[in-house]
Amino acid sequence: MPEKYRVERLDPARPQALAELAAMRTAWMLEQDDAAEDGFVDRLGAWWRQQGGARHAWVVRAPAGEPVGMANLQVFDRMPRPGRPDTRWAYVANVWTDPAHRRRGVGRLLVDALLDWCRSQGMVRVVINPSEVSVPLYRAVGFVDAADLMRLDL
Repeated sequence: MPEKYRVERLDPARPQALAELAAMRTAWMLEQDDAAEDGFVDRLGAWWRQQGGARHAWVVRAPAGEPVGMANLQVFDRMPRPGRPDTRWAYVANVWTDPAHRRRGVGRLLVDALLDWCRSQGMVRVVINPSEVSVPLYRAVGFVDAADLMRLDL
């Protein structure tokens, strides 16, 4: 793992952290299309507050302190079942690294931090819908293809 980068939990309730998250989210979207939006920080902040504490975010910082990678996850508490312990699982989303910092271990640093946190929280499963380019990273940390899911796009 790269020594020069550091990963930290992000608290989007802090205005500076929310602005960093919004800037990275915008940069990620600009790689795909022209998706800049005035006022996006406010819309992201409102959405984050609506998540009610079930969403968690991480950022990777370069040596000078600037954010160069992000990831977040949603925690799902499974409905209790008679005679079984309560369980929780996480859905990982929006793992992104600034193009100037790719292929340097930033993504792996993020994924390792998320998985460490999930283990410390007693999650029984972590789910992700990876991009084609990210599949080798997720396989390297132990993710496997799931054949037991279905979906319906509405």
